[in-house]
Amino acid sequence: MEPRTTPSPAAPEGTAAAAAPSPRAEAAATPWHAKPTNVVLAALETSPDGLTDAEARRRLAQNGPNELASKPPKTLGAMVREQLGDPMVLILVVAAVLSALLREWAEAGIIFAIVVVNAVIGIVQERKAQSSLEALRSLSAPTARVVRGGAEEILPARDLVLGDVVLLDDGSMVPADLRLLDSASLRAQEASLTGESVPSEKDADAAVAPGAPLGDRSTMAFATSIVTGGRGRGVVTATGMGTEVGQIAGLLEGDEELDTPLKRKLASFGKLLTIVGVAAALAVVAIGLAYGRPFVPLLLLAVSLAISVIPESLPATATIVMALGVQRMARHEALVRRLPAVETLGGATVICTDKTGTLTENRMSVVRVALGPDLDRDTAQEPAAARAAQRGLFGDLAFVAALCNDASFAEGEEAPGAAGNGGAEGERGPTEGGRPPAAADGTAAPDTVIGDPTEGALLVMARDIGVDPAALRASYPRLAERPFDSDRKRMATVHEREGQVVAAVKGALDGLLPHCAFVMDDDGPRPITDDDRAHALEVAARLSDEALRVLAFATRALPAVPGDEEDIERELVLVGLVGMMDPPRPDVRAAVDTCRTAGVRTVMITGDHATTARTIGEELDIYRPGDLVVTGEELEEMDDAALDDAVRRASVFARVSPYHKLRIVRALKHDGEVTAMTGDGVNDAPALKAADIGVAMGITGTDVAKDAADMVLLDDRFTTIVYAVREGRRVHRNIQKVVQFLVADNLAEIVVLLAAVALNWNAPLTAVMILWVNLATATLPALALGVEPASRHIMEHPPLRAGTLLEGRQARRVVFQGLFVAAFALLAFVVGREAGGDAVGRTMAFGVLAFSQVLRAVNQRSDTDPVWDREGGRNPQLVWAVAASTALMLVVLLVPPVREAFGGAAMDTWQWATVLGLAFLSLVQTEAAKAIGRWRARRGQGTAGLQG
Repeated sequence: MEPRTTPSPAAPEGTAAAAAPSPRAEAAATPWHAKPTNVVLAALETSPDGLTDAEARRRLAQNGPNELASKPPKTLGAMVREQLGDPMVLILVVAAVLSALLREWAEAGIIFAIVVVNAVIGIVQERKAQSSLEALRSLSAPTARVVRGGAEEILPARDLVLGDVVLLDDGSMVPADLRLLDSASLRAQEASLTGESVPSEKDADAAVAPGAPLGDRSTMAFATSIVTGGRGRGVVTATGMGTEVGQIAGLLEGDEELDTPLKRKLASFGKLLTIVGVAAALAVVAIGLAYGRPFVPLLLLAVSLAISVIPESLPATATIVMALGVQRMARHEALVRRLPAVETLGGATVICTDKTGTLTENRMSVVRVALGPDLDRDTAQEPAAARAAQRGLFGDLAFVAALCNDASFAEGEEAPGAAGNGGAEGERGPTEGGRPPAAADGTAAPDTVIGDPTEGALLVMARDIGVDPAALRASYPRLAERPFDSDRKRMATVHEREGQVVAAVKGALDGLLPHCAFVMDDDGPRPITDDDRAHALEVAARLSDEALRVLAFATRALPAVPGDEEDIERELVLVGLVGMMDPPRPDVRAAVDTCRTAGVRTVMITGDHATTARTIGEELDIYRPGDLVVTGEELEEMDDAALDDAVRRASVFARVSPYHKLRIVRALKHDGEVTAMTGDGVNDAPALKAADIGVAMGITGTDVAKDAADMVLLDDRFTTIVYAVREGRRVHRNIQKVVQFLVADNLAEIVVLLAAVALNWNAPLTAVMILWVNLATATLPALALGVEPASRHIMEHPPLRAGTLLEGRQARRVVFQGLFVAAFALLAFVVGREAGGDAVGRTMAFGVLAFSQVLRAVNQRSDTDPVWDREGGRNPQLVWAVAASTALMLVVLLVPPVREAFGGAAMDTWQWATVLGLAFLSLVQTEAAKAIGRWRARRGQGTAGLQG
């Protein structure tokens, strides 16, 4: 398969390879997986040190980027057809055509202009959305560890070319098809290619038959597969559409929908309004004909009524509000990968969170030390006290902790002033019993650690007493090692200095203690007794009860460097224990309290022991008396019904596996909860996919976890999730405000026109006037409401249940506002008609509708707070929007040619005062309704919480 789909780089001119058969021709005879590595490297004209940058650039230019083919972006013509195909836009087009047929040229021209402007806005927004999606893709694009010119680099996966040498480790996504050059316990999940759920074992040196099935090609690692264990190195044999996954790219390719549930509800709402508008227009024609009125004016009135139903600016406003919400989240370290998550976050009822790095600082620290004499007393001390009491023994401990350790400080972070042998005069150095080097006081440098946090904490402990880990390791080079594994629960390293061979061992006490024959005391090693073992276990239990992670340390002098099969973990000398913890982040407890007030439950899901998890949960107020702590072992025994009951009462799940996470998510969803789930590992992907909102860690998360998630926390902090929930509520509430604002005025226009027909009046509004109110005076304030700051009450009420676009009380408020504005507009029409005819009446009704809408934008900021007391924050955009809309309205009413085009007439001072007074009354009505709502809430008759 590889030979047919793999493009080959051309041999550099003037080289011996140029005259050799091309890689494609050679691969056709023997596929990549069956070739020896030296033949593969020669065929691809590369080496274990990788390509040079210049050659890589040449091949990239020749063969193109390493990415699957995607559908071309939507054309401008397709966007125009989509915009004009909207039912609401079609009504406007029909209205414009009818106006032109009736020789209402000004009206037809204005309607056509509005259609064009609306289409342009929609197209611009879609283009921006496409650009935003590409930006999100680039931010979350996979990267690859590549060797070029003998140096390791991290590059975008799309820049890989044939012949690149790629490094693989646990959790990484394979960026291209690779022929492995070497491997160490390498396993890869290839389910997307082979359908096998069990990871495939990889072996660079295996002999594989040329015709072996894909799943048996153990010498290959295929693009998009996930490394689930071990490490390896391979050379790129295929990129992009030439990879195995490229052959099924057509099946995997799909449209990246920018739609959201909220936007679908808006579209459905628009269709409903369209139906209502058409029905009302037909009713107007029927009623008018029954009155014997001429058909042409009735048709114009019907067109006006159909237009009045449509909130033309609503779709574009909703899109902009959503996009701005995503941008705000990104500025606060929350990268939304799938736009529906913005709305879903507002309805989250449960946040299931990891402990390490999310609730805690992901910075392990040694807080307790128990040396030989401490074990006799069943005590453990703080590190400073332990060192002061047993300086020599503490040096023994630091020796083992720093050498049996794969972590390191970032460049320039070692302890200053440490002696070249890793310590200084004053602490015990190596002896026949394997004693450590001297150490002296040193000023601790910032603890920037590369590697495992637990091992980093041990380096910090050693450094804080003046030991320079780099110098220590130079003095005691590592000659052999026994890596940690879950069966032994230990790690051992062998070192030499001046002919002395010493083993340093660390691990869990229960895995190390049975192999100890001695214990280190003030006077050196002595035989260990049963009492010593009991004391050690007792101290470890006490440290565990304090939610500390316990590690034991031992050492042993060896006669020579051991062979690969020699047992070096016997007759060990127990040096001591340390207790470490990852301290909770200081801002998490307040965030948990905020969630509880907002009706959002926080559940900790961790692989730690139950005691540790409960202690951290209590400290952060996640766990409270009466809550359940469920372990993975207990969860394994539960059927689905029992788990459904447990998730209602459990706040901590401990010692759980990724499969347990998936079961927990499903149980919570079955119970009606809207669940956010955090994860960082490869195996967390199913739970992230199953959750309503999958949240991946941006710092510690693997590529596959990020790919499965809806949102990525760029800072891995729990408080960022809480901010995102708050922002999701803000977006949803602001769109509700926009809908209330626009629909109330549309309702007023419908009532005005229907009332006029029912009373056999001439039309109180023209189609152009209605469009002007719906677009010119409504769009800017609607956009400003869309960026309204979050209410002070936003996290003080239960989560949003977004079943409908408007809640019941909001719908009632819209109806009352629409009826009041309609009554004021009809009154203005009557007053103006009596004073100066239909033209003056239309102008006054037009003015009342427009100015009342502008004023209502001010008090639409909150459903509860009075207009003069908005503590959620200022909204300067609204001030400018109101000013701009007012100015536009004044142009229409005061500039004679424009006023005549709209079918209006000049108004005198008294008529102006009437228009402004009636418009102001709409604001008074809304504020009075708010005051009544606040009074009822205080008396316990209103809603449970004020939502703002």
